[in-house]
Amino acid sequence: MILQFVIAALLLLLVFSVVMVTHFIRDKAQQGRNEDRRNQLNHELYDIRLKEVEDDLSQGVVVDKEAMVAELQYNLLDDIDEGKQSKQNNAQHIWVPGVVFLVLATVALYWSVGAFQEVNNWQQTLQRYPEIHKKLFEENDARPNEQELQDLMLGLRTHLANQPNDAEGWVLYSRLGRVFKDKELALDAIKKAVDVAPEKPEIELEYIELKMKIGDEYSQATAPLMLKNFLQRYPDNYDAWSMYGFMALQQENFAGAVERWQKMLGLVDPKSEKAIMLSNSIDYAKKQLAQQQLSQQAEGVESELQLSANQATAEAQASPAVVGAAYQVNITVAQQVSYTKNSTLFVYAQAVNGPAMPIAAVKLPINEFPVKVVLSDANAMMQGIKLSDHKQFIIKARISADGTVNKTNGQWSGVSQVIKAGQKATVNIEINQQS
Repeated sequence: MILQFVIAALLLLLVFSVVMVTHFIRDKAQQGRNEDRRNQLNHELYDIRLKEVEDDLSQGVVVDKEAMVAELQYNLLDDIDEGKQSKQNNAQHIWVPGVVFLVLATVALYWSVGAFQEVNNWQQTLQRYPEIHKKLFEENDARPNEQELQDLMLGLRTHLANQPNDAEGWVLYSRLGRVFKDKELALDAIKKAVDVAPEKPEIELEYIELKMKIGDEYSQATAPLMLKNFLQRYPDNYDAWSMYGFMALQQENFAGAVERWQKMLGLVDPKSEKAIMLSNSIDYAKKQLAQQQLSQQAEGVESELQLSANQATAEAQASPAVVGAAYQVNITVAQQVSYTKNSTLFVYAQAVNGPAMPIAAVKLPINEFPVKVVLSDANAMMQGIKLSDHKQFIIKARISADGTVNKTNGQWSGVSQVIKAGQKATVNIEINQQS
């Protein structure tokens, strides 16, 4: 490549030099023709003037003929200026230093700003590429250093530029990209290998694996679907099932891992090392699955206990103690009623045709409806005023969004029928009215 460049540069310089010299010679020839015409004209003028002198001499106008002829000859020599012509002839090779300077300046400029060294290194690497390739792939104890791998990568890139349909070359180029931690290069190269050789499942499987390991979020999300489609086309591919099982293990899907490894057991010799390894992996996944189920059961029991404790707390808040006559209250809500889990339920008794001041009241958080509450003298609001002192009363239930007793617009509430003192039947209240 360098030799070709040098030859091309020299040819260009030669063509330029020939053009320049040709133009210079053409100008010199034109100047020579002009000079010859001038000299011829001077000679003709000299002959005419000499004839005039002879006519003047015959008429007696001129006395000294020799002096006049000498003066004419001097003027003729002065016009011809042979010395100047000689100097011009000596200057006809002045273009040679210009051509030499052009050649030297061109070489110096390329040497300083050109890529001669890089191109030279590239050429040397290409010359070593077959030797490096043979060393790395044919010698069992080969341990390449980083420079050898870089040289191999450079030579391989040049090889793929000339032979883009070499699928194995693209696979190797992708692996070298992974060595140098260039994820984008590795993925692009293996994708080209798949495009070149779509009939080779091992290359497609390596592409899926790379998308799972070093791809971006989108690639990692689409890789499982690609693997499923691959297994539909190649249901007996051991390596694909192995990848599928490892994927389940990473996701802690131990049941899926067991199922996929059992599928793999049917693809290998039952007495082989692979079968033993798969059996051990299945046993491990089953143990992890059992622990996972126990943990989930424990979490469920803990949730139930927590719920029971919350209910017990609510019941304790609703009925800290029963004093005197107790009234069971069952509270439900209509379908149109809306509330949040942060809402608070107030249940209170009021005198019939009496003041709005509650006689007894209970405040509790809302978990779910229906809610059961017990009202008695233990829930009295003021000392000396008891629920048992009233012969009849009503019970109201109101949902408060902010947890305060203040009545605001938009609150949902419900009210019972008139209750007589000592009533044993459960009091039912439906919250269906909005203020």
